[in-house]
Amino acid sequence: MRFFVHPLFIITAVVAIFFAVTEFFIALTIAVFLHEFAHAVIAKNFGVTVARITLAPFGGVLNLQSKVLTPHQKSVIYLAGPLASLLLSLLFGVMVWLFPVIFNYLEYLVVANFLVGVINLLPIYPLDGGKVLAQVVSARLIFIWSNLVFIGILIFAVLTFRWWWIFFGVTMLLQINWEFKQNLYLDKFNLNKNKCGKFVKCAVSSSMSLWEVYRLVNRKHPTEFVVVDNHNQVFYENDLEQWLLKNDSYTLLKKCL
Repeated sequence: MRFFVHPLFIITAVVAIFFAVTEFFIALTIAVFLHEFAHAVIAKNFGVTVARITLAPFGGVLNLQSKVLTPHQKSVIYLAGPLASLLLSLLFGVMVWLFPVIFNYLEYLVVANFLVGVINLLPIYPLDGGKVLAQVVSARLIFIWSNLVFIGILIFAVLTFRWWWIFFGVTMLLQINWEFKQNLYLDKFNLNKNKCGKFVKCAVSSSMSLWEVYRLVNRKHPTEFVVVDNHNQVFYENDLEQWLLKNDSYTLLKKCL
């Protein structure tokens, strides 16, 4: 399991320092890490390999390497994070209450874990509540609804000159669209049955990104890719799956060959 930091996370850290809320941001980062770790523990109990965890501005992204994962199992994995965050908030709160002198520094963690737990229960993508709802409702419908929510927050923030909320709205909109695209190919490979039949050949260039190659995958038949500018080297969908799980979607194909 590997850890990555999204570029938007670094921008958020700079903004937090600028607004002099560095201590709370550090606590929030720890809370997000523990939140994602809880997801990973439950996923592992289902026999799923966690390929990587990416820290994003207001949450994290867990990439699961599995081809068999039911909606029920997904929901349990998604809900494990908020539940762990709320339990940790309660635990840290009790420690501060019983021993305020010794554990006074945990106050930020109490608040950070509580916020991460409660906010992630909201039925908005890419929050865990939205991902659970996407198991019973069209994921694209949840995607559109979530964009509208944060666009509304952004408009309100602009009209009331709330600069932190403007940053929050813009960042969440970027994160929503980035993560939704990431999950398009992850969900595509997370099937209960494999495609069968004749291979469909598709010519690609080594200068293409993994995301561009993925968009050429045939939906009805397994795809065989031929790299025309690299001695007609051949690779298949399962190879593309492994590369997508290990690398960013905008990584060039030539770096994986």
